[in-house]
Amino acid sequence: MRKIMLFLACLAAFSAPARAQFYKDKSLTFLVNYGAGGNADIEARVVTQFIRKYIAGAPNLIVQNAPGAGGVNAMNTLGLNIGSKPDGATMGYFTFGPITSIAEDPVLKVNVADFAVVGAIKSAALVYGRRDIAPGMTKPVEIVKAKNVFIGGYSRASLHDTRLRLAFEILGVPYQMVTGFQTTSAINKAMIQNELSVTSSTLPGWTTQAVPQVIESGVGMALFQFPVIGKDGAPAGNSSLIQQGVPTFDQLYKEAFGKPVSGAKWEALLLSNTLGSNMQRLIVFPRGTPAEAVTSLRNAFQELAKDAEFIAAFQRVTSEVPEIASAEEIEPMLARMRNVDPAIKKAVQESIAE
Repeated sequence: MRKIMLFLACLAAFSAPARAQFYKDKSLTFLVNYGAGGNADIEARVVTQFIRKYIAGAPNLIVQNAPGAGGVNAMNTLGLNIGSKPDGATMGYFTFGPITSIAEDPVLKVNVADFAVVGAIKSAALVYGRRDIAPGMTKPVEIVKAKNVFIGGYSRASLHDTRLRLAFEILGVPYQMVTGFQTTSAINKAMIQNELSVTSSTLPGWTTQAVPQVIESGVGMALFQFPVIGKDGAPAGNSSLIQQGVPTFDQLYKEAFGKPVSGAKWEALLLSNTLGSNMQRLIVFPRGTPAEAVTSLRNAFQELAKDAEFIAAFQRVTSEVPEIASAEEIEPMLARMRNVDPAIKKAVQESIAE
């Protein structure tokens, strides 16, 4: 028995340095699927500032932006190994929207479930609009009286655009989508210039960009937040936004029409937002990446989640406490997209196609 224990101890001593050396003298690129200066880019740079010390081998960390097609271009680039190899040198820090996967949109040429999952960062999302939307806005529920709204978006198949389309179709408010913007700041600029009347953002974008640019200037106001499926199966809102008085979509609907919201479009909106909010930033490697690289980054992100300096820095630039989900939490959610109710899938597909 003693000989076996000595053998195992030697084996552990031999293998530990080998694992620790995987990233020694190497570089690791964080591929971000939106432009420089955007929410995902800012978060990725905060992450790279602190996570290096938790990655065995302490690689040089690089943030590379690859915007386009509502974030899909970078996902295709990573998944198809365009300009890179599945060797652990490139990983995705993606703003993730489940719409293209749910709808089986051909613009997404990879199966997201095939990525090697490292983890994800959760976040809430809300809708805001100009106060002068005819006939005038004094409280959120008055949005249902709007005659026409111009909605700013990124890409027709993105979660951002699809959530907004579904929401305003459910409310019965006439709208026109103005899509193709690259960053939140570009959308906010267009809103300030009265070229747009409504858009949405994640909580970090709301706090760091929308509030100082659109809300505090008196141009706009919060309308509603997108709920997620809570632990009890009912729609649930973000506690921070609830404290700010921002109603969930279902609450606004009931206030406006006196009955609970229902139907396939509502179910599609709720499921899409639940998946998207819980995987707001999806952190992945391409299929075929060495297990040592995947394990190393999984461990590093779990250690990062406990780093007080990182938490403070992340909160300072996003005004949101980072909530990092493990690969074990995320993998079932990705698998769930393979078994979506046909009525929900049809609602999403029709929304994209119209």
